[in-house]
Amino acid sequence: MPTLVVIGNPTARGFERAVDAVLRETARRGIDARVVQTTETDGGAGQARDAVAAGADAVVAVGGDGTVREVAGAVARTGVPLGIVPAGTANLFARNLDLPLRDPVAAARIAVGGAITAVDLGRVVLTRADGSRDAERPFLVVVGVGNDALAVEASSLRAKRRVGWPAYLAAGARRLGHPSFAVRGRFDGGQVESTRAWSVLVHNAARIPAGLHVLPGTRLDDGLLHVAAVSPRHLAHWGRIAAAGAGIARAEGVLRHRRALRVTLGAVDAPLPVQLDGDAVGRVARLDARIDAAALSVRMPGSSL
Repeated sequence: MPTLVVIGNPTARGFERAVDAVLRETARRGIDARVVQTTETDGGAGQARDAVAAGADAVVAVGGDGTVREVAGAVARTGVPLGIVPAGTANLFARNLDLPLRDPVAAARIAVGGAITAVDLGRVVLTRADGSRDAERPFLVVVGVGNDALAVEASSLRAKRRVGWPAYLAAGARRLGHPSFAVRGRFDGGQVESTRAWSVLVHNAARIPAGLHVLPGTRLDDGLLHVAAVSPRHLAHWGRIAAAGAGIARAEGVLRHRRALRVTLGAVDAPLPVQLDGDAVGRVARLDARIDAAALSVRMPGSSL
Protein backbone atom coordinates (compact mmCIF):
# COMPACT_ATOMS: atom_id res chain seq x y z
CA MET A 1 0.00 0.00 0.00
CA PRO A 2 1.43 3.44 -0.91
CA THR A 3 2.12 5.80 1.99
CA LEU A 4 1.56 9.54 2.23
CA VAL A 5 2.50 12.00 4.98
CA VAL A 6 0.41 15.13 5.55
CA ILE A 7 2.47 17.96 7.05
CA GLY A 8 0.26 20.76 8.30
CA ASN A 9 0.44 24.06 10.14
CA PRO A 10 -2.17 23.79 12.93
CA THR A 11 -2.49 27.60 13.14
CA ALA A 12 -3.51 27.91 9.46
CA ARG A 13 -7.06 28.94 8.69
CA GLY A 14 -9.20 25.92 7.89
CA PHE A 15 -6.47 23.48 8.96
CA GLU A 16 -8.77 20.76 10.31
CA ARG A 17 -11.10 20.90 7.32
CA ALA A 18 -8.18 20.72 4.91
CA VAL A 19 -6.57 17.77 6.68
CA ASP A 20 -9.92 15.96 6.81
CA ALA A 21 -10.31 16.46 3.05
CA VAL A 22 -6.88 14.92 2.41
CA LEU A 23 -7.58 11.94 4.66
CA ARG A 24 -10.90 11.29 2.95
CA GLU A 25 -9.21 11.40 -0.45
CA THR A 26 -6.39 9.05 0.59
CA ALA A 27 -8.90 6.62 2.10
CA ARG A 28 -10.89 6.66 -1.12
CA ARG A 29 -7.77 5.77 -3.09
CA GLY A 30 -6.51 3.11 -0.68
CA ILE A 31 -3.47 5.14 0.40
CA ASP A 32 -2.08 4.82 3.93
CA ALA A 33 -1.81 8.37 5.33
CA ARG A 34 -0.61 9.89 8.56
CA VAL A 35 -0.60 13.49 9.79
CA VAL A 36 2.23 15.40 11.47
CA GLN A 37 2.05 19.03 12.57
CA THR A 38 4.59 21.81 12.26
CA THR A 39 5.87 23.48 15.42
CA GLU A 40 7.23 26.87 16.41
CA THR A 41 10.78 25.51 16.10
CA ASP A 42 10.27 23.45 12.93
CA GLY A 43 8.02 24.87 10.24
CA GLY A 44 7.93 21.70 8.13
CA ALA A 45 11.45 20.98 6.90
CA GLY A 46 12.32 18.49 9.63
CA GLN A 47 8.99 16.71 9.32
CA ALA A 48 9.45 16.45 5.54
CA ARG A 49 12.99 15.06 5.86
CA ASP A 50 11.71 12.45 8.33
CA ALA A 51 8.92 11.49 5.93
CA VAL A 52 11.35 11.00 3.06
CA ALA A 53 13.78 9.05 5.24
CA ALA A 54 10.92 6.79 6.37
CA GLY A 55 10.13 5.93 2.75
CA ALA A 56 6.99 8.00 2.16
CA ASP A 57 5.74 7.77 -1.40
CA ALA A 58 4.31 11.31 -1.30
CA VAL A 59 3.97 14.36 0.94
CA VAL A 60 1.13 16.87 1.21
CA ALA A 61 1.67 20.30 2.77
CA VAL A 62 -1.30 22.04 4.40
CA GLY A 63 -0.71 25.71 5.16
CA GLY A 64 0.50 28.97 3.68
CA ASP A 65 3.56 29.83 1.64
CA GLY A 66 5.86 29.57 4.67
CA THR A 67 4.83 25.99 5.43
CA VAL A 68 4.92 24.97 1.77
CA ARG A 69 8.36 26.56 1.35
CA GLU A 70 9.83 24.62 4.28
CA VAL A 71 8.41 21.32 3.09
CA ALA A 72 9.38 21.97 -0.53
CA GLY A 73 12.98 22.73 0.37
CA ALA A 74 13.26 19.38 2.17
CA VAL A 75 11.66 17.21 -0.54
CA ALA A 76 13.37 18.91 -3.50
CA ARG A 77 15.55 16.56 -5.55
CA THR A 78 14.30 13.49 -3.64
CA GLY A 79 11.77 12.48 -6.31
CA VAL A 80 9.01 12.44 -3.69
CA PRO A 81 6.01 14.35 -5.10
CA LEU A 82 4.60 17.28 -3.14
CA GLY A 83 0.88 18.01 -2.98
CA ILE A 84 -0.43 21.31 -1.60
CA VAL A 85 -3.68 22.26 0.09
CA PRO A 86 -3.42 26.08 0.45
CA ALA A 87 -4.47 27.47 3.82
CA GLY A 88 -2.52 30.72 4.15
CA THR A 89 -2.92 34.45 3.57
CA ALA A 90 -1.61 34.98 0.04
CA ASN A 91 -0.98 31.40 -1.14
CA LEU A 92 1.30 32.74 -3.86
CA PHE A 93 2.79 29.40 -4.88
CA ALA A 94 -0.63 27.75 -5.05
CA ARG A 95 -1.85 30.57 -7.30
CA ASN A 96 1.02 29.97 -9.68
CA LEU A 97 0.16 26.27 -9.79
CA ASP A 98 -3.51 27.08 -10.55
CA LEU A 99 -4.65 25.22 -7.41
CA PRO A 100 -8.09 25.81 -5.86
CA LEU A 101 -7.71 28.37 -3.07
CA ARG A 102 -11.11 28.14 -1.37
CA ASP A 103 -12.12 24.54 -1.98
CA PRO A 104 -10.10 22.15 0.22
CA VAL A 105 -11.89 19.11 -1.18
CA ALA A 106 -10.88 19.98 -4.75
CA ALA A 107 -7.38 20.92 -3.59
CA ALA A 108 -7.05 17.62 -1.72
CA ARG A 109 -8.06 15.71 -4.83
CA ILE A 110 -5.23 17.36 -6.77
CA ALA A 111 -2.74 17.10 -3.87
CA VAL A 112 -3.21 13.33 -3.71
CA GLY A 113 -3.81 12.39 -7.33
CA GLY A 114 -2.91 15.33 -9.57
CA ALA A 115 -0.40 15.23 -12.40
CA ILE A 116 3.23 15.24 -11.24
CA THR A 117 5.18 18.08 -12.83
CA ALA A 118 8.79 19.20 -12.30
CA VAL A 119 9.14 22.91 -11.42
CA ASP A 120 12.00 25.16 -10.40
CA LEU A 121 12.92 26.16 -6.87
CA GLY A 122 14.76 29.31 -5.88
CA ARG A 123 17.55 29.21 -3.31
CA VAL A 124 19.14 32.16 -1.51
CA VAL A 125 21.94 32.85 0.95
CA LEU A 126 21.65 35.98 3.10
CA THR A 127 24.76 37.76 4.40
CA ARG A 128 24.11 39.98 7.39
CA ALA A 129 25.69 43.36 8.12
CA ASP A 130 28.16 41.76 10.56
CA GLY A 131 29.42 39.43 7.83
CA SER A 132 27.66 36.30 9.09
CA ARG A 133 25.98 34.11 6.47
CA ASP A 134 22.67 32.33 6.98
CA ALA A 135 22.30 28.77 5.74
CA GLU A 136 20.91 28.58 2.21
CA ARG A 137 17.12 28.86 2.16
CA PRO A 138 14.59 27.87 -0.48
CA PHE A 139 12.04 30.27 -1.95
CA LEU A 140 9.06 29.43 -4.10
CA VAL A 141 7.94 32.70 -5.68
CA VAL A 142 9.93 35.83 -4.83
CA VAL A 143 12.70 37.45 -2.83
CA GLY A 144 11.83 41.11 -2.34
CA VAL A 145 14.33 43.82 -1.38
CA GLY A 146 13.56 47.38 -0.27
CA ASN A 147 10.13 48.91 0.28
CA ASP A 148 8.39 45.72 -0.78
CA ALA A 149 10.03 43.96 2.17
CA LEU A 150 9.22 46.85 4.53
CA ALA A 151 5.56 46.60 3.50
CA VAL A 152 5.56 42.89 4.34
CA GLU A 153 7.23 43.67 7.64
CA ALA A 154 4.61 46.33 8.45
CA SER A 155 1.58 44.12 7.75
CA SER A 156 1.04 42.56 11.15
CA LEU A 157 0.25 38.87 11.60
CA ARG A 158 -3.04 39.87 13.22
CA ALA A 159 -4.02 42.01 10.24
CA LYS A 160 -3.07 39.27 7.77
CA ARG A 161 -5.21 36.74 9.60
CA ARG A 162 -8.15 39.16 9.83
CA VAL A 163 -8.27 40.63 6.32
CA GLY A 164 -5.87 38.41 4.35
CA TRP A 165 -3.96 39.65 1.28
CA PRO A 166 -5.31 43.25 1.50
CA ALA A 167 -3.17 43.70 4.63
CA TYR A 168 -0.10 43.59 2.36
CA LEU A 169 -1.67 46.04 -0.08
CA ALA A 170 -2.55 48.49 2.68
CA ALA A 171 0.98 48.38 4.08
CA GLY A 172 2.43 48.81 0.59
CA ALA A 173 0.17 51.76 -0.21
CA ARG A 174 1.47 53.57 2.86
CA ARG A 175 4.99 53.25 1.44
CA LEU A 176 4.32 54.41 -2.13
CA GLY A 177 6.04 57.73 -1.61
CA HIS A 178 8.99 56.45 0.42
CA PRO A 179 12.55 56.94 -0.85
CA SER A 180 14.23 54.37 -3.06
CA PHE A 181 17.19 52.18 -2.06
CA ALA A 182 20.67 52.14 -3.56
CA VAL A 183 21.40 48.58 -4.70
CA ARG A 184 24.31 46.89 -6.46
CA GLY A 185 23.61 43.85 -8.63
CA ARG A 186 25.55 41.19 -10.48
CA PHE A 187 23.95 38.72 -12.88
CA ASP A 188 25.61 35.41 -13.76
CA GLY A 189 28.99 36.72 -12.64
CA GLY A 190 28.95 39.74 -14.96
CA GLN A 191 29.88 43.34 -14.25
CA VAL A 192 28.56 44.97 -11.09
CA GLU A 193 25.67 47.31 -11.85
CA SER A 194 24.18 49.99 -9.61
CA THR A 195 20.68 51.41 -9.43
CA ARG A 196 18.22 53.13 -7.17
CA ALA A 197 14.89 51.36 -6.87
CA TRP A 198 11.78 51.41 -4.71
CA SER A 199 12.17 47.62 -4.66
CA VAL A 200 14.12 44.90 -6.42
CA LEU A 201 12.22 41.63 -6.86
CA VAL A 202 13.89 38.30 -7.68
CA HIS A 203 11.16 36.02 -9.05
CA ASN A 204 10.85 32.31 -9.63
CA ALA A 205 7.14 32.77 -10.42
CA ALA A 206 5.24 35.94 -11.27
CA ARG A 207 1.56 35.66 -10.39
CA ILE A 208 0.19 37.64 -7.44
CA PRO A 209 -3.42 38.26 -6.32
CA ALA A 210 -5.86 40.26 -8.46
CA GLY A 211 -4.80 38.35 -11.57
CA LEU A 212 -1.57 40.34 -11.96
CA HIS A 213 1.75 39.00 -13.22
CA VAL A 214 4.69 41.10 -11.99
CA LEU A 215 6.75 39.89 -14.94
CA PRO A 216 4.53 38.39 -17.64
CA GLY A 217 6.17 35.42 -19.33
CA THR A 218 7.83 34.13 -16.17
CA ARG A 219 7.22 30.39 -15.73
CA LEU A 220 7.90 27.97 -12.90
CA ASP A 221 9.67 25.62 -15.30
CA ASP A 222 11.79 28.01 -17.38
CA GLY A 223 15.02 27.42 -15.42
CA LEU A 224 15.57 31.14 -14.81
CA LEU A 225 15.34 33.83 -12.16
CA HIS A 226 13.55 36.98 -13.28
CA VAL A 227 14.69 40.23 -11.67
CA ALA A 228 12.55 43.38 -11.63
CA ALA A 229 13.82 46.77 -10.48
CA VAL A 230 10.73 48.82 -9.65
CA SER A 231 11.44 52.56 -9.79
CA PRO A 232 8.23 54.62 -9.86
CA ARG A 233 8.85 58.36 -9.62
CA HIS A 234 5.26 59.45 -9.03
CA LEU A 235 1.82 57.98 -8.41
CA ALA A 236 0.91 57.63 -12.11
CA HIS A 237 3.78 55.18 -12.57
CA TRP A 238 2.02 52.71 -10.29
CA GLY A 239 -0.84 52.63 -12.76
CA ARG A 240 1.59 51.77 -15.54
CA ILE A 241 3.13 48.99 -13.44
CA ALA A 242 -0.31 47.56 -12.64
CA ALA A 243 -1.33 47.73 -16.30
CA ALA A 244 1.87 45.93 -17.30
CA GLY A 245 1.10 43.24 -14.71
CA ALA A 246 -2.34 42.80 -16.26
CA GLY A 247 -0.74 42.41 -19.68
CA ILE A 248 -2.41 45.48 -21.19
CA ALA A 249 0.49 47.94 -21.29
CA ARG A 250 4.25 48.27 -20.95
CA ALA A 251 6.13 50.04 -18.19
CA GLU A 252 9.48 50.99 -19.67
CA GLY A 253 11.56 53.19 -17.43
CA VAL A 254 9.79 52.24 -14.20
CA LEU A 255 9.97 48.42 -14.34
CA ARG A 256 13.25 46.96 -15.60
CA HIS A 257 13.53 43.21 -16.20
CA ARG A 258 16.58 40.93 -16.26
CA ARG A 259 16.92 37.13 -16.49
CA ALA A 260 19.71 35.11 -14.92
CA LEU A 261 20.68 31.80 -13.35
CA ARG A 262 22.43 33.51 -10.43
CA VAL A 263 21.79 36.93 -8.92
CA THR A 264 23.78 38.86 -6.30
CA LEU A 265 22.32 41.99 -4.73
CA GLY A 266 24.27 44.15 -2.31
CA ALA A 267 23.64 47.14 -0.09
CA VAL A 268 25.39 50.43 -0.88
CA ASP A 269 24.86 52.68 2.12
CA ALA A 270 22.61 50.76 4.53
CA PRO A 271 21.49 47.13 5.03
CA LEU A 272 18.62 46.10 2.77
CA PRO A 273 15.30 44.80 4.17
CA VAL A 274 14.35 41.44 2.63
CA GLN A 275 11.26 39.24 2.41
CA LEU A 276 10.89 35.66 1.18
CA ASP A 277 7.51 34.67 -0.21
CA GLY A 278 5.74 37.19 2.02
CA ASP A 279 7.77 36.54 5.19
CA ALA A 280 10.07 39.30 6.46
CA VAL A 281 13.58 37.97 7.21
CA GLY A 282 15.39 41.10 8.42
CA ARG A 283 18.12 43.18 6.84
CA VAL A 284 21.14 42.08 4.86
CA ALA A 285 24.33 43.44 3.37
CA ARG A 286 24.11 41.01 0.48
CA LEU A 287 22.04 38.18 -0.94
CA ASP A 288 23.03 35.48 -3.41
CA ALA A 289 20.15 33.78 -5.21
CA ARG A 290 20.22 30.90 -7.67
CA ILE A 291 17.70 28.82 -9.56
CA ASP A 292 17.52 25.09 -8.87
CA ALA A 293 15.92 24.00 -12.14
CA ALA A 294 13.30 21.21 -12.14
CA ALA A 295 14.17 20.45 -8.52
CA LEU A 296 10.64 19.99 -7.21
CA SER A 297 8.00 17.43 -8.21
CA VAL A 298 4.57 18.93 -7.51
CA ARG A 299 0.98 17.80 -7.98
CA MET A 300 -0.95 20.03 -10.35
CA PRO A 301 -4.43 19.98 -11.90
CA GLY A 302 -4.83 17.02 -14.22
CA SER A 303 -4.96 13.35 -13.30
CA SER A 304 -1.81 11.24 -13.17
CA LEU A 305 -3.87 8.03 -12.96
